[in-house]
Amino acid sequence: MQTILKECMSPRVLQVKYRLKDIRATLTEYEISLMEKLPNMDEFTIELCYKILRYENLMLEPSCKWGNTPCITDVEIADDIQRIVIATNEVIGKKSEDVSETYYEGFQKRLHDILNRVDKFLHQVTCIKLYKTICKDEVHSTDILQELALLQRIDITHIVDETSLNRERISRISLAIIDSFPNIFRDIIRSIISPSQLYQMCIPHLNSFFTDQKTCLSDLQSSNSYDSFDISLIYKLLRQFSLVPSPTNGWGNAPNKIDTKLSDDIERIRHFRNQLAHRCSSNITEEEFDNYFDQFRDICKRMDLYFFQNTNYEYKIIGHKTCRIDTQMQTQYNNTLNELENLKLRFERHPIKFFWGNSFDRCLVNLRSMLMSEKSAGRQKVRVQIIFQNNADIERTIDILNSLKDEINENLSGIEFIVATKGSIVLHTDIYLEILETDALLQSTLTIFLRKILERITTSNTESIDMVLLPVEEYTQWKVSKPIGEPVYLDFDILAGFFETDGKMEEQLRQISDAFSKHSNGSGTNSDITATLLPLYLENKPTASAAFIQAQTPVKYNLPVYVTLRKQLNIKRSSNENHNITSCIKIGTALVMLVFTDCYNKRLIICNSDGTAIHHIPLSCRPYYITEVDNNTVAVSSTLDRTILIINISRSSVTNTINTSGYCYGISYDDNNLHVVIDISIIQVMDLTGKVIRTIPLPSGSIRDITVDRDRFVCRDFKSIYCCSLDGKLLWKFEKDKYQDLRRVTTDNERNVFVADRNYSVVVVSDDGEYYREILTKSDGLNRPGGIYFDKKENILLVCNLKDGKAFLFDVKKKLS
Repeated sequence: MQTILKECMSPRVLQVKYRLKDIRATLTEYEISLMEKLPNMDEFTIELCYKILRYENLMLEPSCKWGNTPCITDVEIADDIQRIVIATNEVIGKKSEDVSETYYEGFQKRLHDILNRVDKFLHQVTCIKLYKTICKDEVHSTDILQELALLQRIDITHIVDETSLNRERISRISLAIIDSFPNIFRDIIRSIISPSQLYQMCIPHLNSFFTDQKTCLSDLQSSNSYDSFDISLIYKLLRQFSLVPSPTNGWGNAPNKIDTKLSDDIERIRHFRNQLAHRCSSNITEEEFDNYFDQFRDICKRMDLYFFQNTNYEYKIIGHKTCRIDTQMQTQYNNTLNELENLKLRFERHPIKFFWGNSFDRCLVNLRSMLMSEKSAGRQKVRVQIIFQNNADIERTIDILNSLKDEINENLSGIEFIVATKGSIVLHTDIYLEILETDALLQSTLTIFLRKILERITTSNTESIDMVLLPVEEYTQWKVSKPIGEPVYLDFDILAGFFETDGKMEEQLRQISDAFSKHSNGSGTNSDITATLLPLYLENKPTASAAFIQAQTPVKYNLPVYVTLRKQLNIKRSSNENHNITSCIKIGTALVMLVFTDCYNKRLIICNSDGTAIHHIPLSCRPYYITEVDNNTVAVSSTLDRTILIINISRSSVTNTINTSGYCYGISYDDNNLHVVIDISIIQVMDLTGKVIRTIPLPSGSIRDITVDRDRFVCRDFKSIYCCSLDGKLLWKFEKDKYQDLRRVTTDNERNVFVADRNYSVVVVSDDGEYYREILTKSDGLNRPGGIYFDKKENILLVCNLKDGKAFLFDVKKKLS
């Protein structure tokens, strides 16, 4: 641990940090005495090294997060640091009589693997040499046990100072907002139009820009550079001059998750920038923080692809999340983020506190100038957003406010409520220009309006509510967005005579559509409504009363899939045999074989479909994932060795070895090509020689397993299943809180997805991700299932447990309705 620490930070640098009191870890008096001896680190304990490595952000955190047990496939240096600490605690708490021969051998094996990887990280063989020397030395067990009894367990729980963590989280987010996102915008506009061309386009419209924006535009002539342009100005230029196609949901609206056009990400970046600049509080939970960076990383992946991988935006975002950041940097970036909007408390009417910043101030100045010079003809009102900060029951509050729109607007003067949307809660309002003439008039109007709002929602009893006002840039007439949902089926009784001619039928349909338009609550829509006429089969036509009852009955959808056990197998030759079965497949036609990857023993286990004739194929590296190439050939990936092996089963030989550019995880063969997850972030499509044909982005930065199914692929991380088109576009995502340790995925002929959850279950998810059902549990014999495979020829599901050597073949059938 001392050597790892020295590799990550020199003793003298650590000494300087300590003397500057820039150490985040909480130290005991004994540890403080050790720090006083710096740069001498010879007496540093495992716990002290662990604290510094963990809390000073000297490396990426383990995949399982600090303080947890890593998975067998997690082999970065932070994972092994976590293993060293866990192993230390394990030995300290172990009684001599509990140390069996099997336990001892297993512990030795784990330790040997850890030390090998640590030496690889350090580019030396010091640790393994020391280990071998210790093994050869004579052991004075009494002395060692006495020393061991004096040791205390290492506390690996995360004791946090929430205030410091909030400050660090917001400063890391600020790095992205202030450094990376403006550079992305500058690169976008630079790739579309030159500064000189843009300036010529702006000349006729300079009066529509703020003073500071005019200065930036004027500087284009001399600087020929966009370096002084911020997100707001570039967004306005891209939008006003139609330099990029409109976003999927239109300008000014937040994109949906599946919208991945360039303009969708432009809108996302603007949305994030405003959302963070308009916060009254710097409190950001760990979940919010991770969610922000997941979305930031997704944006940057797509931007890297847009710029042909020449930008490294994703790498920079990862750096913002994990880089070393000191107190001075935190203060600098927090202040800079605050200055983007410079929110200030303008007035307070209990319980409401009104804030607004630079953009609203500029808007007020411009509007009042227009009023005084009588240039506001034709413009009677301005669109404003009022944001509730920290509202608890957002969904319910939004529904209440939108349903009471007319009641809220009744007897209001000078202000009109339009719609409430998410983020925290955003009230879109029209304020008439005369209300903006003085601060006092604006204050009284807003107070009356907000009191009507608070009377109708549960937040009215709170001690204080922070409200932020912002102008809506370049808004058009607001239309309440309607989500695209399920089709609506309408039954009509229509006189037969109306179907005599096309003309009569068209007239009848026109009257129906007019009726819908008249009674649609005046919401309108920006897109056409499409309707399809379906034939009515009169043989089973229900009565009017029966049809009404049927319409009132909620539909309960249950996946029509069930399984029955065909065969239980035991692929473990003896009770003393240890192995880890991480994946499995069923191959062959005349001779059907089951193939299992045993990563613990570096081998494949082969047996007949009845569990007999078990034999092994030894391998040079640990196999984790497997896919069928043909009836006699498989491909396996070895994550740690960055290697794919092509193996002929009948000859028990490796026919080709492919070295990959990164850690290789899930693997699937389809359409003569291998699809391989590389570094848990991309798919490389390659032929059987290893030639990379193309790269596909993944919807998450922690994908382990995939299966390709015709024109799409399904992949998973530990908590979610994703279905994507073959160009990487997300089609749907499945996520449930009860499933936190997903492992292998496979699909059937109808594209239903079967997934093994390490917590003793197998779940089937419908082909659209909407429905799911648990079809196998611990009561069916599952014990930490490690592999799953669906045989599409025979509709058979193969499932194997990780350690106990049990595998199961299930017949899969559809229930008849």
